Amino acid sequence: MRQELSIYFSRTIYAAQWYILAPATLAIAEAENVSKGLIGFLPFAFIIGAAITQIPAAYLSSKISPKKTFLIGLFILSLSDILVPFTNKFIYAILLRILAGLGAGLYFSPAAAVLVYSNKERSATLMGLYNAAFSIGGLIGLSWGLVDALLGWREATFIGGLIGLVAFLENLFFVKDIKLSSKSKMVFDKKLIILGIATSGIWGSSYAVGTLIPSFASELYKISSYRVSPLVSLYFLGNIIGGSLTSLFEKRNKFNSILLMAALTGITYPLYGILGIYFMAFASLLNGIFVNVTTSIYYALAIDELNSINESLSLSIINLINMVIGVWVSPIFSLAMSINLKLSLYILLASTIIPVVLIKKL
Repeated sequence: MRQELSIYFSRTIYAAQWYILAPATLAIAEAENVSKGLIGFLPFAFIIGAAITQIPAAYLSSKISPKKTFLIGLFILSLSDILVPFTNKFIYAILLRILAGLGAGLYFSPAAAVLVYSNKERSATLMGLYNAAFSIGGLIGLSWGLVDALLGWREATFIGGLIGLVAFLENLFFVKDIKLSSKSKMVFDKKLIILGIATSGIWGSSYAVGTLIPSFASELYKISSYRVSPLVSLYFLGNIIGGSLTSLFEKRNKFNSILLMAALTGITYPLYGILGIYFMAFASLLNGIFVNVTTSIYYALAIDELNSINESLSLSIINLINMVIGVWVSPIFSLAMSINLKLSLYILLASTIIPVVLIKKL
């Protein structure tokens, strides 16, 4: 249990650093006179970095151990957040987000492999809690706008990076390492590839929401993105609730469950643009529940689908495909925002439900 709690702690801080710049995105763009249509390239840059290190993370896990791999990633991610406040050019911020992404990519699958290593029969439940920890971090990251407003985004982001180093040290001393098979081949199983493509829109749309919805809500409802972030962060509260519900799907048909939950997820996106900011907060809560249940089920399915390959590699393949395809939702969403705000919500709806029909081929 101590091992699990330590990983959940670092997963929480890791997630906060994914979203820590979201409330400040408009401020960064305005300070550098960058078009609002280009702000989607900050989260885009992060995912490019994370995608690059997905497969290397699995390789390093089998060579130097999962614990060492995810700790290296957590350190790089934290260091990037410490350095971002010292930038004075938008391009430098983008480069540091790529660096942060490289670190994030080294963390995800090795830490998850350590978590499920001795509890494979509870893979869906553990991944649900793992995602719930991510959601707590996302809640903190989006709510970091309050700290930005109090101290300034540069000082607040620097503090966030320091907290990441605290998580690094805690895991260094309290997480026990495991040994994965070093004989696993880098095999891209056909079913795993189809699963990754089918769920890429679910992943991409949820990432776009977490990083760009504060800017969207600020533009639509004419409220400071710092003030709106805590309301929109109910998305992550929904994620936490969804994580606790995933165990209900442990024994059910996971393919049908993904189809159902993806449909429910997609339907919630147009709700963000009707009836005002408080209804948007409610829509965020619902969306968060559905997203976490869906992603937890397909992560568990990825682990079960390739049980002859180590868990880190299975999750790395799924995450890589999700990122390479899903990352494009963010810049498309931000460009659509510059044309018509409500149109951008239907981009999220289509991105979620169209690819997932490929599940029927499994």
